[in-house]
Amino acid sequence: MKFLSPILIACLFCCSIAYAQGQRPYRSVHFDFIAKDSIKLAFNEDYELIEDSCSTFTRYTHINMNIGRKFVGKIKDVSRLNPNIITAEGTYNKAGEKEGLFTTHYINGQLRAKGNFLKNKPDGKWELYYDDGKPQTLFEVNGDDIQITDHWDNKGHKDINNGKGTYRVDVGYIYWKGKLVNGRPDGTWSLMRTEDVTNSEMSSEKFKLGVFQKGKLPVGEYTNASHMQLIPPNLFPFIHAEDLKISAFPCNAEKPKRYVSAQYSGGMQAYGDELIRAIAAYFYYIDVQHFTNKFTIDGEVDEQGYLTKFTCFDSFNQGISDGLIMCLKRTVPLTPATIDGKPAKQKIHFVFNFFGGTYRFTYGFGEIIKPVEKKG
Repeated sequence: MKFLSPILIACLFCCSIAYAQGQRPYRSVHFDFIAKDSIKLAFNEDYELIEDSCSTFTRYTHINMNIGRKFVGKIKDVSRLNPNIITAEGTYNKAGEKEGLFTTHYINGQLRAKGNFLKNKPDGKWELYYDDGKPQTLFEVNGDDIQITDHWDNKGHKDINNGKGTYRVDVGYIYWKGKLVNGRPDGTWSLMRTEDVTNSEMSSEKFKLGVFQKGKLPVGEYTNASHMQLIPPNLFPFIHAEDLKISAFPCNAEKPKRYVSAQYSGGMQAYGDELIRAIAAYFYYIDVQHFTNKFTIDGEVDEQGYLTKFTCFDSFNQGISDGLIMCLKRTVPLTPATIDGKPAKQKIHFVFNFFGGTYRFTYGFGEIIKPVEKKG
């Protein structure tokens, strides 16, 4: 088996990352050869290549550059902070395919997954666990046939028993949900966004005893194949190492946060209707015939979802604006905005226009406010 030289490989895997002012500082993300063709790779928690000094895992393996930079032979991933913890262990065949028994552990040492691969695909019986050691999923694979035999939620409640129950497949920020019969999907399955409190359906698929019938997207139906995976790749994060992708963020860099705007459980159209009813009730006994002014009210949606901290600008009547603010404070609460899943404050903006004895108002959400970090 022929391998490229260490110097050439190191050059292939060095990169530069763009920063704010257009500068491109050089980053050294390289391979370390131990002896002959044995190699050591540094990965972060997402199994992306990164500088040794801030890696989460160290992988010991072999790479064959002649078959598309694929792993061959045994792999062993160990925690950089505690080399006694083996986070992944298994074998790739000469074609670079996962073959035989693989076991993975969380960084705390708890067993994460255990089972066999055959030609790069899960095969036979598999066991998945949560990071506290409690069981998560038991499933069995025979070729293309997948059966979910048992599943527990993260609180220890068993929601799939002997292949029967309601199952949820999480893939990033979306998830599929539906019923299992004999461990296989049956009936209608829905695709939804994880952070959508309205549980609005993005698409759906119909199954009959595990056999895909048809799917529906906003643009129409499809019948060629299911888009759902009962066992998604994210259940085996160590597989991402096969991409040999270099982390976009160097050591100690702050990663972009995920911001999600405030929502209403009944949908934003319903929230608008609630505002209309509340404001209309307030103005019912107020004569606005002679009002021709326009003013704005700014506020915040707090971490509990309530409207608060109002400020009125260009008010023609302090009493009217104060009354409106009290009215808005009593409206139904929202599901608050989040930053990386944690509740956060968000600005909200109201504009009121008076003309011809009537009024109109608009509203919109503004900036999601980062919490102030407490020092010392």
